[in-house]
Amino acid sequence: MKKISKTIMMAAMFVFGITAQASSQYLKVSPDKYAVKFTDKDNNGYTLDHPEKFLTQKALDRRAKYQIDLDYYDLPVNKAYVDSLKSLGFRVHGTSKWLNCAVIQTQNPDELQKLQTLSFIAQDYQWLTVKREPKEPQSPIRRPRLREPMIVLYGAVYDYGKGWGQMEMLNICKTHVTFGGQDMAVAVLDDGFYMADQLKCFAPLQKEGRVLGVHDFVDNDSTVYDCGVHGMQVLSCLAGKWDYQLVGTAPEASVYLFRTEDDATENILEEFLWAFAAETADSLGVDMIFSGVGHHIFDDTSASYRREQCDGNTTISDIAADRAASKGIVVIASAGDNGDNAQYPWVSSPANADSVLAVGAVNKDTHLAFTSSIGPTADGRIKPDVCAMGVRTAVQDTTGQITYATGTSYAAATLAGCVLCLMQQHPKATAMEILMAVRVSGDRHNNPDNEFGYGIPDFELADRILDLIDVIRYYKNKQN
Repeated sequence: MKKISKTIMMAAMFVFGITAQASSQYLKVSPDKYAVKFTDKDNNGYTLDHPEKFLTQKALDRRAKYQIDLDYYDLPVNKAYVDSLKSLGFRVHGTSKWLNCAVIQTQNPDELQKLQTLSFIAQDYQWLTVKREPKEPQSPIRRPRLREPMIVLYGAVYDYGKGWGQMEMLNICKTHVTFGGQDMAVAVLDDGFYMADQLKCFAPLQKEGRVLGVHDFVDNDSTVYDCGVHGMQVLSCLAGKWDYQLVGTAPEASVYLFRTEDDATENILEEFLWAFAAETADSLGVDMIFSGVGHHIFDDTSASYRREQCDGNTTISDIAADRAASKGIVVIASAGDNGDNAQYPWVSSPANADSVLAVGAVNKDTHLAFTSSIGPTADGRIKPDVCAMGVRTAVQDTTGQITYATGTSYAAATLAGCVLCLMQQHPKATAMEILMAVRVSGDRHNNPDNEFGYGIPDFELADRILDLIDVIRYYKNKQN
Protein backbone atom coordinates (compact mmCIF):
# COMPACT_ATOMS: atom_id res chain seq x y z
CA MET A 1 0.00 0.00 0.00
CA LYS A 2 1.05 3.57 -0.60
CA LYS A 3 1.53 5.65 2.52
CA ILE A 4 2.36 9.36 2.85
CA SER A 5 5.32 8.55 5.06
CA LYS A 6 6.87 6.04 2.63
CA THR A 7 9.46 8.44 1.17
CA ILE A 8 10.51 9.60 4.63
CA MET A 9 10.85 6.03 5.85
CA MET A 10 12.83 5.09 2.78
CA ALA A 11 15.28 7.92 3.33
CA ALA A 12 15.78 6.91 6.94
CA MET A 13 16.53 3.33 5.96
CA PHE A 14 19.20 4.30 3.47
CA VAL A 15 20.80 6.95 5.67
CA PHE A 16 21.14 4.77 8.73
CA GLY A 17 21.51 1.41 7.01
CA ILE A 18 18.99 -0.20 9.36
CA THR A 19 18.37 -3.88 8.72
CA ALA A 20 15.37 -6.09 9.40
CA GLN A 21 14.92 -6.82 13.08
CA ALA A 22 15.41 -10.43 14.06
CA SER A 23 15.50 -12.32 17.33
CA SER A 24 16.27 -15.86 18.31
CA GLN A 25 12.75 -16.27 19.71
CA TYR A 26 10.57 -13.83 17.76
CA LEU A 27 10.25 -11.19 15.07
CA LYS A 28 8.59 -7.92 16.03
CA VAL A 29 5.86 -7.30 13.45
CA SER A 30 4.07 -4.29 14.99
CA PRO A 31 4.35 -2.30 18.23
CA ASP A 32 2.66 -5.06 20.25
CA LYS A 33 2.71 -8.14 18.01
CA TYR A 34 5.45 -10.71 17.43
CA ALA A 35 5.92 -13.71 15.14
CA VAL A 36 7.18 -16.93 16.70
CA LYS A 37 8.34 -19.97 14.75
CA PHE A 38 7.35 -23.50 15.81
CA THR A 39 9.94 -26.27 15.68
CA ASP A 40 7.64 -28.92 14.18
CA LYS A 41 4.08 -30.13 13.57
CA ASP A 42 4.41 -33.35 15.55
CA ASN A 43 1.32 -34.86 17.22
CA ASN A 44 -0.96 -32.15 15.91
CA GLY A 45 -3.93 -34.49 15.54
CA TYR A 46 -3.95 -34.44 11.73
CA THR A 47 -2.46 -36.73 9.09
CA LEU A 48 -2.12 -36.54 5.33
CA ASP A 49 -4.21 -39.71 5.16
CA HIS A 50 -7.30 -37.71 6.17
CA PRO A 51 -6.97 -34.30 4.47
CA GLU A 52 -10.72 -33.77 4.51
CA LYS A 53 -10.34 -32.77 8.15
CA PHE A 54 -8.36 -29.63 7.28
CA LEU A 55 -9.03 -28.91 3.58
CA THR A 56 -12.33 -28.38 1.77
CA GLN A 57 -13.34 -30.69 -1.05
CA LYS A 58 -12.70 -27.90 -3.55
CA ALA A 59 -9.12 -27.60 -2.32
CA LEU A 60 -8.66 -31.35 -2.61
CA ASP A 61 -10.23 -31.36 -6.06
CA ARG A 62 -7.75 -28.73 -7.26
CA ARG A 63 -4.84 -30.81 -6.03
CA ALA A 64 -6.24 -33.92 -7.67
CA LYS A 65 -6.91 -32.10 -10.93
CA TYR A 66 -3.29 -30.98 -11.24
CA GLN A 67 -1.85 -34.13 -9.62
CA ILE A 68 -0.40 -32.17 -6.71
CA ASP A 69 0.57 -34.33 -3.75
CA LEU A 70 -0.34 -33.36 -0.23
CA ASP A 71 2.69 -32.45 1.87
CA TYR A 72 3.94 -31.19 5.21
CA TYR A 73 2.86 -27.64 4.41
CA ASP A 74 -0.78 -28.73 4.15
CA LEU A 75 -0.85 -29.86 7.77
CA PRO A 76 -2.18 -27.32 10.30
CA VAL A 77 0.04 -26.02 13.08
CA ASN A 78 0.00 -27.90 16.36
CA LYS A 79 -3.02 -26.71 18.36
CA ALA A 80 -1.34 -27.71 21.61
CA TYR A 81 1.45 -25.23 20.88
CA VAL A 82 -1.09 -22.48 20.24
CA ASP A 83 -2.98 -23.32 23.41
CA SER A 84 0.26 -23.20 25.40
CA LEU A 85 0.93 -19.69 24.15
CA LYS A 86 -2.56 -18.64 25.19
CA SER A 87 -2.12 -20.20 28.63
CA LEU A 88 0.96 -18.02 29.15
CA GLY A 89 -1.16 -14.91 28.60
CA PHE A 90 -0.39 -14.24 24.94
CA ARG A 91 -3.20 -13.37 22.56
CA VAL A 92 -2.79 -15.34 19.31
CA HIS A 93 -3.67 -13.09 16.38
CA GLY A 94 -3.25 -15.84 13.79
CA THR A 95 -1.25 -18.84 12.65
CA SER A 96 0.39 -19.96 9.41
CA LYS A 97 0.77 -23.59 8.48
CA TRP A 98 2.95 -22.70 5.49
CA LEU A 99 5.38 -20.77 7.68
CA ASN A 100 4.65 -22.96 10.75
CA CYS A 101 4.39 -19.91 12.96
CA ALA A 102 2.04 -17.80 15.04
CA VAL A 103 1.63 -14.08 15.51
CA ILE A 104 1.12 -13.31 19.18
CA GLN A 105 0.20 -10.10 20.97
CA THR A 106 1.31 -8.71 24.32
CA GLN A 107 1.33 -5.21 25.81
CA ASN A 108 4.32 -6.12 27.98
CA PRO A 109 7.52 -7.00 26.03
CA ASP A 110 9.03 -8.45 29.19
CA GLU A 111 6.54 -11.30 28.85
CA LEU A 112 8.44 -12.47 25.78
CA GLN A 113 11.08 -13.94 28.06
CA LYS A 114 8.63 -16.80 28.63
CA LEU A 115 9.30 -17.96 25.07
CA GLN A 116 12.79 -19.08 26.08
CA THR A 117 11.31 -21.84 28.22
CA LEU A 118 9.18 -23.35 25.45
CA SER A 119 10.73 -26.33 23.71
CA PHE A 120 8.43 -26.02 20.69
CA ILE A 121 9.56 -22.46 19.85
CA ALA A 122 12.55 -22.30 17.49
CA GLN A 123 15.13 -20.50 19.59
CA ASP A 124 17.71 -19.94 16.86
CA TYR A 125 15.45 -19.24 13.88
CA GLN A 126 16.50 -16.27 11.75
CA TRP A 127 13.64 -14.60 9.90
CA LEU A 128 14.13 -13.07 6.46
CA THR A 129 17.43 -14.76 5.73
CA VAL A 130 18.48 -14.33 2.11
CA LYS A 131 18.25 -17.70 0.42
CA ARG A 132 20.94 -17.21 -2.19
CA GLU A 133 23.59 -14.77 -3.30
CA PRO A 134 21.97 -12.07 -5.45
CA LYS A 135 23.23 -11.36 -8.94
CA GLU A 136 24.44 -7.88 -9.70
CA PRO A 137 21.44 -6.38 -11.54
CA GLN A 138 21.90 -4.00 -14.40
CA SER A 139 20.52 -0.51 -13.93
CA PRO A 140 17.36 -0.18 -16.03
CA ILE A 141 17.10 2.54 -18.66
CA ARG A 142 13.82 4.43 -18.42
CA ARG A 143 12.35 5.13 -21.83
CA PRO A 144 8.86 5.33 -23.32
CA ARG A 145 7.95 2.70 -25.88
CA LEU A 146 5.06 2.41 -28.28
CA ARG A 147 3.10 -0.76 -28.73
CA GLU A 148 2.44 -2.27 -32.14
CA PRO A 149 -1.16 -1.88 -33.33
CA MET A 150 -3.44 -4.73 -32.26
CA ILE A 151 -6.50 -5.98 -34.10
CA VAL A 152 -9.45 -5.95 -31.72
CA LEU A 153 -12.25 -8.44 -32.28
CA TYR A 154 -15.70 -7.07 -31.48
CA GLY A 155 -19.05 -8.64 -30.71
CA ALA A 156 -18.98 -8.57 -26.89
CA VAL A 157 -22.14 -9.10 -24.89
CA TYR A 158 -21.45 -6.25 -22.45
CA ASP A 159 -21.55 -2.49 -22.78
CA TYR A 160 -18.35 -1.59 -20.94
CA GLY A 161 -19.09 2.11 -20.58
CA LYS A 162 -16.06 4.01 -19.35
CA GLY A 163 -14.14 0.76 -19.01
CA TRP A 164 -13.91 0.13 -22.75
CA GLY A 165 -10.33 1.37 -23.12
CA GLN A 166 -8.88 -0.97 -20.51
CA MET A 167 -10.76 -3.91 -22.05
CA GLU A 168 -9.73 -3.12 -25.60
CA MET A 169 -6.05 -2.92 -24.68
CA LEU A 170 -6.05 -6.57 -23.53
CA ASN A 171 -8.21 -7.91 -26.39
CA ILE A 172 -10.63 -9.64 -24.02
CA CYS A 173 -13.98 -8.52 -25.44
CA LYS A 174 -14.59 -11.45 -27.81
CA THR A 175 -13.77 -13.87 -25.00
CA HIS A 176 -16.61 -12.37 -22.97
CA VAL A 177 -19.15 -13.64 -25.49
CA THR A 178 -18.72 -17.09 -23.92
CA PHE A 179 -16.47 -16.73 -20.89
CA GLY A 180 -17.01 -14.21 -18.12
CA GLY A 181 -15.51 -16.08 -15.21
CA GLN A 182 -18.54 -18.24 -14.45
CA ASP A 183 -17.88 -20.83 -11.70
CA MET A 184 -14.41 -19.42 -11.08
CA ALA A 185 -13.41 -18.18 -7.63
CA VAL A 186 -10.83 -15.51 -6.80
CA ALA A 187 -9.68 -14.32 -3.39
CA VAL A 188 -9.07 -10.57 -3.39
CA LEU A 189 -6.56 -9.36 -0.78
CA ASP A 190 -6.62 -5.64 -0.08
CA ASP A 191 -7.38 -2.93 2.49
CA GLY A 192 -11.13 -3.58 2.68
CA PHE A 193 -14.06 -3.17 0.31
CA TYR A 194 -15.85 0.00 1.33
CA MET A 195 -19.57 -0.03 0.48
CA ALA A 196 -19.18 -2.96 -1.91
CA ASP A 197 -22.39 -4.32 -0.39
CA GLN A 198 -24.27 -1.20 -1.56
CA LEU A 199 -22.74 0.30 -4.70
CA LYS A 200 -24.29 -0.42 -8.10
CA CYS A 201 -21.17 -1.92 -9.63
CA PHE A 202 -21.42 -4.84 -7.21
CA ALA A 203 -25.20 -5.32 -7.18
CA PRO A 204 -25.10 -8.45 -9.42
CA LEU A 205 -22.21 -9.87 -7.36
CA GLN A 206 -24.22 -9.53 -4.16
CA LYS A 207 -27.65 -10.41 -5.53
CA GLU A 208 -26.45 -13.57 -7.26
CA GLY A 209 -24.62 -14.81 -4.17
CA ARG A 210 -21.19 -14.65 -5.77
CA VAL A 211 -19.53 -13.17 -2.69
CA LEU A 212 -18.62 -16.55 -1.24
CA GLY A 213 -17.08 -15.29 1.98
CA VAL A 214 -15.41 -12.33 3.68
CA HIS A 215 -12.90 -11.91 6.49
CA ASP A 216 -10.99 -9.03 8.05
CA PHE A 217 -7.58 -10.43 9.02
CA VAL A 218 -6.56 -7.07 10.51
CA ASP A 219 -9.36 -6.90 13.07
CA ASN A 220 -10.13 -10.64 13.12
CA ASP A 221 -13.81 -10.21 12.27
CA SER A 222 -16.15 -10.57 9.32
CA THR A 223 -16.68 -6.88 8.56
CA VAL A 224 -14.97 -5.77 5.34
CA TYR A 225 -17.38 -3.20 3.93
CA ASP A 226 -16.65 -0.39 6.43
CA CYS A 227 -13.18 0.58 5.13
CA GLY A 228 -10.91 0.27 2.15
CA VAL A 229 -11.83 2.43 -0.84
CA HIS A 230 -8.79 1.06 -2.67
CA GLY A 231 -9.95 -2.55 -2.35
CA MET A 232 -13.44 -1.63 -3.47
CA GLN A 233 -12.11 0.09 -6.56
CA VAL A 234 -9.82 -2.75 -7.63
CA LEU A 235 -12.75 -5.12 -7.14
CA SER A 236 -14.77 -3.03 -9.60
CA CYS A 237 -12.06 -3.48 -12.25
CA LEU A 238 -12.04 -7.23 -11.72
CA ALA A 239 -15.62 -8.31 -11.00
CA GLY A 240 -17.81 -5.23 -11.30
CA LYS A 241 -20.88 -5.37 -13.53
CA TRP A 242 -22.79 -2.18 -14.23
CA ASP A 243 -23.88 -2.09 -17.87
CA TYR A 244 -23.28 1.16 -19.76
CA GLN A 245 -21.09 2.37 -16.87
CA LEU A 246 -18.35 -0.13 -15.95
CA VAL A 247 -18.02 -3.88 -16.48
CA GLY A 248 -15.03 -5.69 -14.99
CA THR A 249 -12.90 -8.22 -16.84
CA ALA A 250 -14.45 -11.20 -15.00
CA PRO A 251 -18.01 -9.93 -14.44
CA GLU A 252 -19.49 -13.37 -13.71
CA ALA A 253 -16.81 -14.60 -11.30
CA SER A 254 -17.26 -15.41 -7.61
CA VAL A 255 -15.08 -13.77 -4.98
CA TYR A 256 -13.76 -14.06 -1.45
CA LEU A 257 -13.01 -10.65 0.05
CA PHE A 258 -10.12 -10.58 2.52
CA ARG A 259 -8.83 -7.49 4.28
CA THR A 260 -5.10 -7.86 4.99
CA GLU A 261 -4.03 -4.22 4.98
CA ASP A 262 -4.40 -1.51 7.62
CA ASP A 263 -4.30 1.92 5.97
CA ALA A 264 -3.38 3.57 9.26
CA THR A 265 -0.04 1.79 9.54
CA GLU A 266 2.58 0.01 7.49
CA ASN A 267 3.96 -2.92 9.48
CA ILE A 268 5.51 -6.24 8.58
CA LEU A 269 2.46 -7.70 10.35
CA GLU A 270 0.59 -7.15 7.09
CA GLU A 271 2.93 -9.59 5.39
CA PHE A 272 1.87 -12.28 7.85
CA LEU A 273 -1.79 -11.34 7.40
CA TRP A 274 -1.27 -11.77 3.66
CA ALA A 275 0.03 -15.29 4.31
CA PHE A 276 -2.91 -16.07 6.62
CA ALA A 277 -5.36 -14.97 3.92
CA ALA A 278 -3.56 -16.87 1.15
CA GLU A 279 -3.70 -20.09 3.20
CA THR A 280 -7.39 -19.54 3.87
CA ALA A 281 -7.97 -19.01 0.16
CA ASP A 282 -6.16 -22.23 -0.63
CA SER A 283 -8.15 -24.23 1.90
CA LEU A 284 -11.39 -22.88 0.40
CA GLY A 285 -10.39 -24.07 -3.06
CA VAL A 286 -10.00 -20.80 -4.97
CA ASP A 287 -8.68 -20.71 -8.52
CA MET A 288 -6.82 -17.42 -8.12
CA ILE A 289 -5.40 -15.10 -5.49
CA PHE A 290 -5.27 -11.45 -6.45
CA SER A 291 -3.22 -9.02 -4.38
CA GLY A 292 -3.80 -5.32 -4.79
CA VAL A 293 -1.26 -4.57 -2.06
CA GLY A 294 2.49 -4.93 -1.72
CA HIS A 295 5.19 -4.20 0.83
CA HIS A 296 8.82 -3.35 1.31
CA ILE A 297 9.01 -0.26 3.57
CA PHE A 298 7.49 -0.26 7.07
CA ASP A 299 6.87 2.30 9.80
CA ASP A 300 9.48 0.48 11.85
CA THR A 301 12.36 0.93 9.43
CA SER A 302 14.38 -1.78 11.20
CA ALA A 303 11.88 -4.25 9.75
CA SER A 304 11.92 -2.81 6.21
CA TYR A 305 13.03 -5.17 3.47
CA ARG A 306 16.54 -4.66 2.20
CA ARG A 307 17.21 -4.83 -1.51
CA GLU A 308 18.93 -8.23 -1.28
CA GLN A 309 15.91 -9.68 0.53
CA CYS A 310 13.70 -8.99 -2.47
CA ASP A 311 14.94 -12.09 -4.28
CA GLY A 312 11.52 -13.76 -4.44
CA ASN A 313 12.38 -16.35 -1.80
CA THR A 314 12.95 -14.44 1.42
CA THR A 315 10.13 -12.04 2.28
CA ILE A 316 7.08 -13.40 4.05
CA SER A 317 4.53 -12.78 1.30
CA ASP A 318 6.91 -13.97 -1.45
CA ILE A 319 7.27 -17.29 0.37
CA ALA A 320 3.50 -17.55 0.90
CA ALA A 321 2.73 -16.60 -2.71
CA ASP A 322 5.05 -19.26 -4.11
CA ARG A 323 3.54 -21.77 -1.70
CA ALA A 324 0.05 -20.89 -2.99
CA ALA A 325 1.24 -21.36 -6.56
CA SER A 326 2.63 -24.78 -5.64
CA LYS A 327 -0.93 -25.74 -4.67
CA GLY A 328 -2.20 -25.00 -8.19
CA ILE A 329 -3.41 -21.44 -7.58
CA VAL A 330 -2.75 -18.65 -10.06
CA VAL A 331 -1.34 -15.71 -8.08
CA ILE A 332 -1.43 -12.18 -9.53
CA ALA A 333 -0.07 -9.08 -7.78
CA SER A 334 0.42 -5.41 -8.51
CA ALA A 335 4.06 -4.51 -9.12
CA GLY A 336 3.86 -1.45 -6.87
CA ASP A 337 3.98 2.30 -7.39
CA ASN A 338 7.54 3.19 -6.47
CA GLY A 339 8.85 3.86 -9.97
CA ASP A 340 9.35 7.56 -9.18
CA ASN A 341 11.45 6.78 -6.10
CA ALA A 342 15.04 7.33 -7.18
CA GLN A 343 16.47 5.30 -4.30
CA TYR A 344 14.12 2.33 -4.40
CA PRO A 345 12.01 2.02 -7.59
CA TRP A 346 11.84 -1.76 -7.38
CA VAL A 347 8.88 -4.13 -7.44
CA SER A 348 7.37 -4.90 -4.03
CA SER A 349 6.52 -8.23 -2.40
CA PRO A 350 4.71 -10.54 -3.15
CA ALA A 351 5.22 -9.54 -6.79
CA ASN A 352 8.92 -10.51 -6.55
CA ALA A 353 8.09 -14.22 -6.25
CA ASP A 354 8.96 -16.19 -9.38
CA SER A 355 5.59 -17.98 -9.50
CA VAL A 356 3.61 -14.73 -9.27
CA LEU A 357 2.45 -12.69 -12.25
CA ALA A 358 3.55 -9.14 -11.39
CA VAL A 359 1.66 -6.42 -13.27
CA GLY A 360 2.93 -2.94 -14.10
CA ALA A 361 0.95 0.02 -15.40
CA VAL A 362 0.79 1.85 -18.73
CA ASN A 363 -1.36 4.71 -19.97
CA LYS A 364 -3.85 4.60 -22.84
CA ASP A 365 -1.00 5.21 -25.30
CA THR A 366 0.87 2.23 -23.81
CA HIS A 367 3.62 4.39 -22.32
CA LEU A 368 4.89 3.19 -18.95
CA ALA A 369 3.30 4.95 -15.99
CA PHE A 370 5.82 7.19 -14.26
CA THR A 371 5.18 5.56 -10.88
CA SER A 372 5.05 1.93 -12.05
CA SER A 373 7.67 -0.08 -10.14
CA ILE A 374 10.43 -1.69 -12.12
CA GLY A 375 12.81 -4.63 -11.91
CA PRO A 376 14.91 -6.61 -11.86
CA THR A 377 14.52 -8.60 -8.68
CA ALA A 378 17.52 -8.78 -6.35
CA ASP A 379 18.58 -12.05 -8.00
CA GLY A 380 18.36 -10.57 -11.50
CA ARG A 381 14.98 -11.85 -12.80
CA ILE A 382 12.69 -9.91 -15.12
CA LYS A 383 9.95 -8.01 -13.27
CA PRO A 384 7.25 -6.90 -13.76
CA ASP A 385 5.98 -9.78 -15.90
CA VAL A 386 3.40 -7.88 -17.95
CA CYS A 387 1.55 -4.56 -18.04
CA ALA A 388 -2.02 -3.31 -18.37
CA MET A 389 -3.81 0.03 -18.29
CA GLY A 390 -3.21 1.61 -14.89
CA VAL A 391 -3.40 5.32 -15.69
CA ARG A 392 -6.89 6.79 -15.51
CA THR A 393 -8.43 3.35 -15.18
CA ALA A 394 -12.22 3.43 -14.82
CA VAL A 395 -13.32 2.42 -11.29
CA GLN A 396 -16.37 2.63 -9.05
CA ASP A 397 -16.49 5.72 -6.82
CA THR A 398 -17.86 5.98 -3.27
CA THR A 399 -20.44 8.52 -4.47
CA GLY A 400 -22.07 5.94 -6.73
CA GLN A 401 -20.45 7.24 -9.91
CA ILE A 402 -17.68 5.93 -12.15
CA THR A 403 -14.41 7.80 -11.85
CA TYR A 404 -10.77 7.24 -12.79
CA ALA A 405 -7.79 6.09 -10.72
CA THR A 406 -4.09 5.48 -11.32
CA GLY A 407 -1.87 2.72 -9.99
CA THR A 408 -0.51 -0.72 -10.77
CA SER A 409 -3.19 -2.30 -8.57
CA TYR A 410 -5.89 -1.19 -11.04
CA ALA A 411 -3.85 -2.52 -13.95
CA ALA A 412 -3.34 -5.80 -12.10
CA ALA A 413 -7.01 -6.17 -11.20
CA THR A 414 -8.05 -5.54 -14.80
CA LEU A 415 -5.58 -8.12 -16.04
CA ALA A 416 -6.48 -10.63 -13.30
CA GLY A 417 -10.07 -10.82 -14.52
CA CYS A 418 -8.83 -11.59 -18.02
CA VAL A 419 -6.64 -14.37 -16.66
CA LEU A 420 -9.60 -15.80 -14.75
CA CYS A 421 -11.59 -16.00 -18.00
CA LEU A 422 -8.60 -17.64 -19.68
CA MET A 423 -8.53 -20.25 -16.91
CA GLN A 424 -12.22 -20.90 -17.50
CA GLN A 425 -11.53 -21.38 -21.21
CA HIS A 426 -8.77 -23.89 -20.50
CA PRO A 427 -9.70 -25.91 -17.41
CA LYS A 428 -6.93 -28.46 -18.00
CA ALA A 429 -4.16 -25.86 -18.10
CA THR A 430 -1.97 -25.67 -15.00
CA ALA A 431 -1.25 -22.41 -13.19
CA MET A 432 2.22 -22.24 -14.72
CA GLU A 433 0.88 -22.92 -18.23
CA ILE A 434 -1.61 -20.09 -17.81
CA LEU A 435 1.08 -17.65 -16.72
CA MET A 436 3.39 -18.80 -19.51
CA ALA A 437 0.70 -18.17 -22.13
CA VAL A 438 0.01 -14.69 -20.76
CA ARG A 439 3.69 -13.78 -20.86
CA VAL A 440 4.24 -15.20 -24.36
CA SER A 441 1.21 -13.29 -25.65
CA GLY A 442 2.82 -10.02 -24.55
CA ASP A 443 3.85 -7.58 -27.25
CA ARG A 444 7.46 -7.61 -26.01
CA HIS A 445 7.83 -11.32 -25.43
CA ASN A 446 10.81 -11.51 -27.79
CA ASN A 447 12.67 -8.78 -25.93
CA PRO A 448 11.39 -8.46 -22.35
CA ASP A 449 12.80 -5.79 -20.08
CA ASN A 450 12.50 -4.63 -16.49
CA GLU A 451 10.00 -1.86 -17.18
CA PHE A 452 7.29 -3.56 -19.25
CA GLY A 453 8.26 -7.18 -18.64
CA TYR A 454 6.87 -9.20 -21.53
CA GLY A 455 4.61 -6.34 -22.49
CA ILE A 456 0.86 -5.99 -22.83
CA PRO A 457 -0.84 -9.39 -23.22
CA ASP A 458 -3.25 -10.21 -26.02
CA PHE A 459 -5.76 -12.64 -24.55
CA GLU A 460 -6.96 -13.88 -27.90
CA LEU A 461 -3.38 -14.90 -28.62
CA ALA A 462 -3.01 -16.43 -25.13
CA ASP A 463 -6.10 -18.52 -25.87
CA ARG A 464 -4.54 -19.83 -29.08
CA ILE A 465 -1.30 -20.65 -27.29
CA LEU A 466 -3.20 -22.75 -24.75
CA ASP A 467 -5.19 -24.38 -27.55
CA LEU A 468 -1.89 -25.64 -28.94
CA ILE A 469 -0.82 -26.90 -25.51
CA ASP A 470 -4.17 -28.70 -25.19
CA VAL A 471 -3.58 -30.45 -28.52
CA ILE A 472 -0.08 -31.51 -27.48
CA ARG A 473 -1.44 -32.76 -24.16
CA TYR A 474 -4.17 -34.74 -25.94
CA TYR A 475 -1.78 -36.58 -28.25
CA LYS A 476 0.70 -37.17 -25.45
CA ASN A 477 -2.00 -38.77 -23.30
CA LYS A 478 -3.22 -40.79 -26.28
CA GLN A 479 0.25 -42.22 -26.83
CA ASN A 480 0.49 -43.19 -23.18
